[in-house]
Amino acid sequence: KTVEDFGAQGEWPSHPELLDWLAVDFIESGWDVKRMIKQMVMSHTYRQSSRVTPLLLERDPENLQLSRMSRRRLEGEAIRDSFLAAAGLLNRKAGGPSVRPPLPREVTSTLLKNQWKVSEDPADHNRRSIYIFVRRNLRYPIFDVFDRPDTNASCPRRNESTTPTQSLTLLNSAFTLKIATTLADRVASAGSTRSQIELLYLHLFGRPPTARELQIAAPLLDAGSFSDLCLALLNTNEALYVD
Repeated sequence: KTVEDFGAQGEWPSHPELLDWLAVDFIESGWDVKRMIKQMVMSHTYRQSSRVTPLLLERDPENLQLSRMSRRRLEGEAIRDSFLAAAGLLNRKAGGPSVRPPLPREVTSTLLKNQWKVSEDPADHNRRSIYIFVRRNLRYPIFDVFDRPDTNASCPRRNESTTPTQSLTLLNSAFTLKIATTLADRVASAGSTRSQIELLYLHLFGRPPTARELQIAAPLLDAGSFSDLCLALLNTNEALYVD
């Protein structure tokens, strides 16, 4: 193909010299894919924060110069796993056959008898999402609303939508209500209300709450229970996006 053909089909790469260097380095390493991936994910550019300053926004509004990490929403599988981990429920067992956790009644009512036989061991219900059995004619609810591809068709890249169904699922599903209740019980032993809120933020976000967040939490607790606060935080952008 000519240069004109290439330009007509898409945009030129923003960093052609970097691509050339990576290609040469990949060849010289003996085509070592693991080494190449490790080198890329440990680079300073890959490990940047997605937080943007006015100066960065002015100089690189589309992030073509890689001045920051592009914000990324977690996939449905990662959202489920992170919620289970925050609540202390995640079963980290590796290997073995697929598992079938319980499904909502509105889903099971559409299935034939024994089409989804729930795994007998309750511990298997909280295994990582990668081990959940996949049926072509059944879409696991939290995966479905967060754009898991249709297994009946090929999908080179997942969509990333933002829909009301996602918020409704996170606010009302039996799974997230269970996570919120378990998370509230997990931090209950921290002592004072402030200590419980601080532990909650550490479990969910890996950081302590700001003074403003502590201030906001007080009226939420006055209006409801601690599990309500947990449910509200599970629905925040910070719980769903990688910064």
